Amino acid sequence: PTPTPTPTVTPTQGPAGNWASGTSYGAGDQAIYNGATYRCLQAHTALTGWEPPNVPSLWQRV
Repeated sequence: PTPTPTPTVTPTQGPAGNWASGTSYGAGDQAIYNGATYRCLQAHTALTGWEPPNVPSLWQRV
């Protein structure tokens, strides 16, 4: 008999966590900062001073 292929599970976006310096974010990830939710536009590791409202090239408010 032919083996049955294993189904591919597509990960779903979980609820956004709080933004934190030192965290690696991927494009499409979401984070909460000062009560607002932001979507990551470019993969990066967050640094102090790169809070979402400070770097519109990395984050978009949703």
